[in-house]
Amino acid sequence: MDVDGLKIELLKKIIACKDEAVLKKIEALLEEKQIEAREPGESYNFEKESALSKEQLEEIEKRSREYANGELKTESLETFNQKIFEKYGF
Repeated sequence: MDVDGLKIELLKKIIACKDEAVLKKIEALLEEKQIEAREPGESYNFEKESALSKEQLEEIEKRSREYANGELKTESLETFNQKIFEKYGF
């Protein structure tokens, strides 16, 4: 299997995964991996940049903590989908 095919298979497995502990391990593993590009005889290092602003990242972290502590009201995907269907018709 080529690299792109492997990436697609991994993405499918990640999307299907319901185990938060496994997902956090994958996240930690990817964060540890230094992003780099290589050509014969050359090495380039890239800084990890987020497309999100600092404020957006802080809000995500805040909501993640609230969810982990049971402080955030959530609903099932089915309920969410039904609300979207009722409001927008799709």
